This record gives sequence, structure tokens and C-alpha cells, in this order.
Amino acid sequence: MALIALAESAQDIATGFNRFLDPLPENSTEITALISECFAISSALRLLDTAKEDPRYYLDYEYIYNDVAVVRDTLDYTFTDVTRLFGGLDRPFHISRRTAFRQVWQEIDDFFYQESHASLCRRLEDSRIYLTELGYLLMDGTSGDEYRIQELRDRLETLFEIQQLRLASTMNNLSLGDAGAPRQRSFERRRPLGLSTRPREPPPGLRGGAGRYPGPMSPQSPPGFDHDYYPWCPAAPEVPTSPTTTTTFSTLSSSASASFSPNHWLPGVFYQTPPTTSFRQTGAESKCYGEDIPGASGRLAREYDKLLEATFEDGDLQVRLFHRASDQRARIHCRVSRNGRSVKQCCLPLTKLSIQREASTLKFYRMGDSRRLKEIWLRLRFPSYERLVLFHCAFIALRSEDVEKPVELFDDHEMHGEKSIYAGKIRDDEFLHALRVYKDRDCGGIRLQASVFRGELRKKPVWTAFITTHIESQRWMRQAGPKTIHLADLQRFVFAEAYTPQLGPQGQHELQFESSRDAIEFMDRIDELADDQMQHYH
Repeated sequence: MALIALAESAQDIATGFNRFLDPLPENSTEITALISECFAISSALRLLDTAKEDPRYYLDYEYIYNDVAVVRDTLDYTFTDVTRLFGGLDRPFHISRRTAFRQVWQEIDDFFYQESHASLCRRLEDSRIYLTELGYLLMDGTSGDEYRIQELRDRLETLFEIQQLRLASTMNNLSLGDAGAPRQRSFERRRPLGLSTRPREPPPGLRGGAGRYPGPMSPQSPPGFDHDYYPWCPAAPEVPTSPTTTTTFSTLSSSASASFSPNHWLPGVFYQTPPTTSFRQTGAESKCYGEDIPGASGRLAREYDKLLEATFEDGDLQVRLFHRASDQRARIHCRVSRNGRSVKQCCLPLTKLSIQREASTLKFYRMGDSRRLKEIWLRLRFPSYERLVLFHCAFIALRSEDVEKPVELFDDHEMHGEKSIYAGKIRDDEFLHALRVYKDRDCGGIRLQASVFRGELRKKPVWTAFITTHIESQRWMRQAGPKTIHLADLQRFVFAEAYTPQLGPQGQHELQFESSRDAIEFMDRIDELADDQMQHYH
């Protein structure tokens, strides 16, 4: 298919998904992300289509022709599948319009995940980022991280092979003879007349530069999305930054549903926007001390799902969290860059690391024998108290689920620099949890945390909520029974699968304490914190 025709198909797909917004408001974030990606892909394809006819670029276009062909053909297959699935809306349903759209939405989610173990949104982001890189390479003579580009190329070629095999199987089952034979891969096809099949040396500008230009072809993303680098939908908003460094978080999910199913809870943590409480004392800059492991990202991509990517120090350090569902193993991967070029990659299982806080930083130490801290492996500096807490809790929770080592081998579940104001027990989602109230000594931030009370996951964080501003309101907390307290508002960041918040009859956030004494003490401690806060302000 010609690039311009494919660009028009991308716009048609975006228009089709726009129909889902009204009947499925609970999925509006994911739907908007898909629409945004489709328009971005259309823009990128049109830019390449124009450039290949431009006298300044058309000779150099031969250098990237094979790569363009791969992403073009995978998109052709993908858009054809989406259009076919849209056809389900035309079936004579004996159900409501909302139910019909929900069924088709679920069919789309299931189809793409079953085909390649990734969501449609993840697939489109792959294609969009790769097309953008090709545009930079052709028109500016620059490219981004070579490891990143190779990883994208490998993913797209693997996807193309899967699509070809599926088509061949389908055609053979329909007894259509040779029509079902898989098409040749793009680099095996005959090139159009006028393009040499002999590889030629690219001009100097196409040998790759050190810089990276901002992409002009992505439309403005919907609020809460940061497409800075390789983030699968949904992506977290950029957090407020200090004057000296920039830290961004992107979450990755193979889901097209609001609960980030089917794989993992972690994307939902960083998808939300927390409040921002700045530190008074900042720590040393982020730095990875680990040994270089060339090719680590490629090996991880074959066996693990990427859950999170965060960039530190203006992008010079990229940190990713990976997870393997088959055995709950988790790994952390770091990529150090200078001037846009990868310098080294480091990778370790989470169970090899213990975490300690120092000012606005988290320091990760390799575990030696007899639970001794062997050496520092990574230091991360955070721009806000809330981001530091979320990364700490997510790391601890993810490591707790790993089957390699029991939780009791680690003693880093509480953060240095926080004061425990309250400790009690609550019944939460039918489980017994330990509830604590923490206040940060540096910035004064206040939060709740519920953790597993007993069993093999003891001390694992279940959820945390930042309540620094809430406690000032006299209407925020109310006792609804001897052991029950209702909270008017509570943004919980959840570190567990299938967790259902305890709610009151009018939707209030409910804390069900094990004893009336625990409930009364909780209210007393919150009132004391509120009084202290008011005195501080006045």
C-alpha cells in the first residue's frame, strides 16, 4: 500500500475509534490515546511520502526503504484487522448500544493481545516512534539511541512474521491455494524500478548524528500523556521538576481497559497524577554504578514485559522495570547516555537489590552474603516527595512478588526520613492490613499506607495515599461507627492486583478498623497533625 493511502487509513481508524468515546466514557483515556497515535502515524507517513519525492531527499530515501516497508506492511495488516473488528458494530445486536461497543472494544483488546502479547496501543506506538526516527534520519541526518532503534526494528519484524503466518494459515484453511502463501519480507521484495538493489554507502548526513530533534509530526497528546521515549499507553504526566534536573515517568501496559488488565498493576500507579511536595534538601544527582551488559535490553524484550520507564537528569539516565508473568520475576534495567548516545546498559534482578533513602534520593545496593549491603549500584534523585514514595513502594511491592527470595530477607520496607505517626489494623477488601500514617521530616508530606499484615507477603505495600492537604478540612474525616471512619476524598495508589477499595454507602472512602480503640486513635493522630499544620501556616 502507498504511504499516502496508509496515512488516510490511519485517519479512518482514528475516526472509527472516536465513535467509542461517547458509549464508553470509562475507557476514554485509552481510546483518546489510540486516536492520538493514529493521527501521529498519519502525519509521519505523509511527511515521509513528501520527502521521498523531494529532490533533496529522494536519493537518500533508498537507504531507509527497507525499514519503511516493514512498518508500512505491519500497519497495513493492523489497520485491516481493526476495520474488520469495527464491522462487529454492524451486527444486528439485541443489546444496548453501550453493550455492543463494549463487546467490540473487548474483541479488539483480545485479538491484538492474543496475536502478539501486546495491545493495539503498544503496537501503534512502536510504529509511530520508528517512523519518527526514520524521518529524523532522512531529513536531518540524525538518529536517536541505536539500541532503541534496533529494539524497535526487531519488534516490528517479529510482528510482521506473525502477521504473515496468520494470513497464510487463514488462507490455507479457506482452500485458496497459493493465495495463502506468506508474502516476502520487505527486505526480500523486488524494489521499484529506479532503486538499486545493491546496498550503497549512505551520504554523510545519514550515517547517524549525535543530536536528536524534537518530532514535529506528533499531534498534541491528550492530557496525562508523555510520549518522550518508548512509552506504551497509558503514559504518566510529566512531574514538576527542580531547576537542575528533569525527571519524567512513562508507564507501559498491554491493556486497552481502564484497569490496565490483563497483566499488571504497576502501570496504574504512575498513570495517576499525584500532588507535588518539594524537598527542602536535595541529594546528589542520579547515577548508575553497575557494570555494562551489552545487549541487555534486547534479551529482556524477548522474555519480559516492560512496565515502567523513567528518565532522570534530563534524559541521561533511563530506568526501566521489567516483569515476567510466568514466574513473577522482576528486573531493573538502566541505560546511561551522553549527548543522545548510549554509553552503557546495566541490569539486575530486583531481589539482588536493597533500597535506602537519603534526602531526595533512593540508593540501591547490591545484596551480598548474609544480607549485607555489598556496594551501591544505582542512585535516583526525585523532584518531589510523592514521586519518591511511589517509586519506593512500587519497587518493594514488585520485589515482594518475586518467587526467588522471601520478603523477610529485606528490612527496607520503611523509608528513612519518615516518622511513623500511627500504626493500627484495618479490614481492607476482606483482608487484614496494617495501616500507618507517615510524616516526612524534610518536606512535611503526610500519607497513609496499607500493607499486608501477615503471611509470605508481610509488609508488602498494598496502597498509599497522600493526605497533606486533606487533613486541613474539617469535613474530610467522619466517624461512621465505632470501628468505621469515612474519608471524603482519598486518591489511592494501588500496588496489588484486583484490589477493591472499601467504600461506604454513599461512595465515601471507608476505613474499617479492627477495634474501636484503633479508630479513635487514628482520628486523634490526624487531628493533631492538622493542628500542627495550621499552627505552622499561621
